[in-house]
Amino acid sequence: MKNNWSEWRGWLRRLGSADLFRRAHWRLTALYSGIFTLFLALFVMIAAALFYWIATSDQERRISRLAEQEANTIEQVMLKQSSFDLFDEENVILLSEDQLFFYVISPDGGLLAGDEVHPRLRPYFLNALSHLKANERTPVYINVSLPEHMPGLAREAARDWRVLAAARPLVIHGDFAGVLYIGMDVTSFFGVFHWLLIVLIGLAVLFLAVGVALSFFMSKRALLPIEEAYERQRQFVADASHELRTPLSVVFSSVEALALEEDVTKNDFARRLLDRLREELKRITKLMNDLLTLARADAKHAALELSKQTFDFRPHAERTFQLMSEFAAKKQIAMHFHAPEPAIVTADPDKLTQLLYILLDNAIKYTPEGGEVTLSIRTEPKQLVLSVKDTGIGIPPEDIGRIFDRFYRVDKARSRQQGGHGLGLSIAKWIVDAHGGAIHVHSQLGQGTEFLVRLPA
Repeated sequence: MKNNWSEWRGWLRRLGSADLFRRAHWRLTALYSGIFTLFLALFVMIAAALFYWIATSDQERRISRLAEQEANTIEQVMLKQSSFDLFDEENVILLSEDQLFFYVISPDGGLLAGDEVHPRLRPYFLNALSHLKANERTPVYINVSLPEHMPGLAREAARDWRVLAAARPLVIHGDFAGVLYIGMDVTSFFGVFHWLLIVLIGLAVLFLAVGVALSFFMSKRALLPIEEAYERQRQFVADASHELRTPLSVVFSSVEALALEEDVTKNDFARRLLDRLREELKRITKLMNDLLTLARADAKHAALELSKQTFDFRPHAERTFQLMSEFAAKKQIAMHFHAPEPAIVTADPDKLTQLLYILLDNAIKYTPEGGEVTLSIRTEPKQLVLSVKDTGIGIPPEDIGRIFDRFYRVDKARSRQQGGHGLGLSIAKWIVDAHGGAIHVHSQLGQGTEFLVRLPA
């Protein structure tokens, strides 16, 4: 039961990794979600910045206007009396409704006059104002740090405040007489702005979740016509490949029969023509078989078509190696074979043999005369490792990621001359994936290539 469950779980994992449209679906979902997230983030930033700019601009205009009014009032009072007593019975300067404090500082830094909502906080206000420039006419936001608890203060006052302060120089008869500082409590505004950001971010997360769901649905709907067209094309390739195999077999048999005729064997031109025709028929038959294999691999039930059994792979590898050694001998390529006596694996014997044939054929094709091809098989805990290494032309780094794509050939001219269609490695990749294994490529230009296959044993 455990083995059956592992096999089914492996089949589901392979099916998910091999599903082209599922990957495309998730990529489209990620793309749509990313675009939606970008616009949503821009909206939140623009909305928050616009609210902050409007609110702070209004506050700065109000405090600037108030500072000008109070500075004019104080200058008039100072012109009328010699002493700086702004709080006598005739001249009383009261704080406006939204004003936190006002202070008049003499040129030597002494306090000439002042008033505040909370008199006990005067030292903290003056300490914060000491860092401002006397000629700073632009309102400035400052932090006033207060103790956690101060006797005689309301509980809400015992905290850090954000204050908007403005400074205005006082000039009497052309002489600098001091600086007026006024402040407004804007702590509540920053509290509201903080909660506004939280609300905006919360709404953004909510709309983002809705956007991801819509992106998932829209991308799925967008892929439906493509998936249907792809399925029709796959079915057509499978049907055409299957139907063409019979007439190709008939034509190939006819060519073989003609080659046995005495008149043909005596005619050099006819013999060369039949040999060329035989080779082309072999190429077309191989192409049809490859297309049929890939069409079946694309089917959703492809992984279930494997006929798995536990067997010793070494005899199959030896037969394939001997067969390919005959082709390698024509190019004077040295073949090497290393394998343990038993190479037990649970797999489809035909598919695994086809995989080995493809890798060896690929290595021989791209290895120049006098080169070497090495087939190594070794067993590791719970897996079988196949290695096909050659001393061929190698693969450019930018092409390694695409060599398993269908009809992709690194050297198109060389592949066409050698009869390749760019389907062999695609089939090899499908066989490995269908068995729940992995295939890796290590290559250096001019030094050779190694295909390393790991299969569950």
